[in-house]
Amino acid sequence: MTDVREHVVEELDSHSETLTLEEFVQTIETHHRDEGRGIDRELLAEYADAVYFDVDLDAVDERLTDSDEWEAGGRFYDLGDRISAYPLDWHETVSDTHDIRDVIEVIQAEVTEPEGDRQEAVTEERGVPQPKVIRVAETVAGIEKSDTEKRIKELRKNGEIEAFATQHRDPTLRVP
Repeated sequence: MTDVREHVVEELDSHSETLTLEEFVQTIETHHRDEGRGIDRELLAEYADAVYFDVDLDAVDERLTDSDEWEAGGRFYDLGDRISAYPLDWHETVSDTHDIRDVIEVIQAEVTEPEGDRQEAVTEERGVPQPKVIRVAETVAGIEKSDTEKRIKELRKNGEIEAFATQHRDPTLRVP
């Protein structure tokens, strides 16, 4: 049995009114980092109990795919004995990188349909929403949010990535 971590419980509790199943999984995967990729089902159930969140593990199974690549439809990915909100090839491509361009490129190359609401839409012309880049960098690559934000600013300043809607707090980013 894995012990839940108080800081993860606090993070989940702070968003409990609006938390979706996908956000629940992403939050645990991001903040309860241990060995390996993704999280195990037992840990999901333990966090659900800890925060009194009604997690239907059958719903996780219904959205589970064994694909190694991104699939549309808010899928969860079977990584063997663990699950992830992100596909195996993203883990393999960016888990050991500190280059935010790699994170943007993998999302840009694979996400071919909008995911979630309008702010999550990835388009060929405008790129990847900054919050998605930050979330994948933090969860998959283990790069702190503040470091990702700082690096994005540097890449934009140096012209290594393009940003659209730059006056918006969450612009979209694209590697040219």
